[in-house]
Amino acid sequence: MENETATQERPNDVNAMEAQVKKANGEAAHYRNERNTFREMAIGLKAERTLSDAGINNPKVKKLLNLSEITVTESGDLEGLTEQLDSLKEDFPELFGVTKRVSGGGDAANKQAVTAKPKNSATALIGQLKGN
Repeated sequence: MENETATQERPNDVNAMEAQVKKANGEAAHYRNERNTFREMAIGLKAERTLSDAGINNPKVKKLLNLSEITVTESGDLEGLTEQLDSLKEDFPELFGVTKRVSGGGDAANKQAVTAKPKNSATALIGQLKGN
C-alpha cells in the first residue's frame, strides 16, 4: 500500500513541477521582452544624443539607422553607430548638411557649392525677397 501511495503522489509532484517550469518560462519570456524594449529605447535615446552632439539634427537620419545592429558596450558607448553614420553620409550627404562641390570653371580651384532649387514659386519669391 505504501508503494501505491508513493506512485500516486509522484505524478502529482511531476505535474506541479511542470506547472512551475511553465510559469517560470512565461515570466522569463515576459522579462526578456521588457529588457529588449528598454534596450531598444536606450539605444534609440543614446543614438539621438550622439547625433545631436555631432550636430546632426535631421530626424530622417535616425530613421535610416538599423538599431538592431547597434550594441551598447560595458562603458555605455554605442558600437556600430559610427560605421552606419559613415555609410549614411556617403549615401545621403544632403541629410548631414554636407554639400558636394562641382567644378565651376576652367580652374579646378574655382569650385562652387551645389545649391538646391526652390520647390515652388512661393519659395523662390521668398528667397528673392531675402536676397538669396
